[in-house]
Amino acid sequence: MKKKLLNCLLPLACLAIVSVSCGSSAQAAVLGDDYPSSWKYGGFGVDPWTMYWRQCTSFAAYRLSNTNGFTLPVGYGNAITWGSIARANGHRVDMNPAVGSIAWFSAGVNGAGHMGHVAWVAEVHGDQVTIEEYNYDAGQGPEKYHKRSFHKSQVSGYIHFKDLEPGAQNGNSTNSSIKVGDTVRFTGTFRVTSVSGNTITSQDLAGGTPTKHNIVDPGPVLEVDGQGNPTSDQYLNPGETFTIPGNFKSASH
Repeated sequence: MKKKLLNCLLPLACLAIVSVSCGSSAQAAVLGDDYPSSWKYGGFGVDPWTMYWRQCTSFAAYRLSNTNGFTLPVGYGNAITWGSIARANGHRVDMNPAVGSIAWFSAGVNGAGHMGHVAWVAEVHGDQVTIEEYNYDAGQGPEKYHKRSFHKSQVSGYIHFKDLEPGAQNGNSTNSSIKVGDTVRFTGTFRVTSVSGNTITSQDLAGGTPTKHNIVDPGPVLEVDGQGNPTSDQYLNPGETFTIPGNFKSASH
């Protein structure tokens, strides 16, 4: 379908999906496997941050860029060096996890190999953290997406490049509903599940099977390719991906 262009639908507009698709704060930000398809299935390659595709470092650098809005400088190398390089560059590294920070593991720590490991912190609940990562083989195979939770002490440190702001709303979280009048933002990329007339639905955005409350007017969305770059045609079809830039204010249906 052609993207419906609505000049009147600007940031702080109302989206019908927000009452069931957003978490209450940045404490719940699991985004799932949003790693670009062309890197996920494309054989051998190097990403824009000079990391090899499907390695933990590439996924962490991609998530920092796509979700946190932070561009990792060239030169961070293997995961084992990230903590020391980050400190040398003035970034805080401590044992206090925050959503959007990078969990850093030295060799042998919590299953890390001899080159270390890094992962993106998705949730923080008291002393428990949930991370999203690539190339941590817990039975699903190497060079694949994985999510796990553990006590916050089971790392070498948390690198704070550009944490997500406390209270920020993240579109993929479904842990709780937001209140009418809250300002929300949607991070990450979402896949179109269905198209009906001038509206779309997305299972990624709804956090499950879309219902009548998850219908999206595509006016404010931006179609992107597998690398997160805007496409030229801006036609949305099932299976294609999009982002939702800007901030929006929730309202009752």
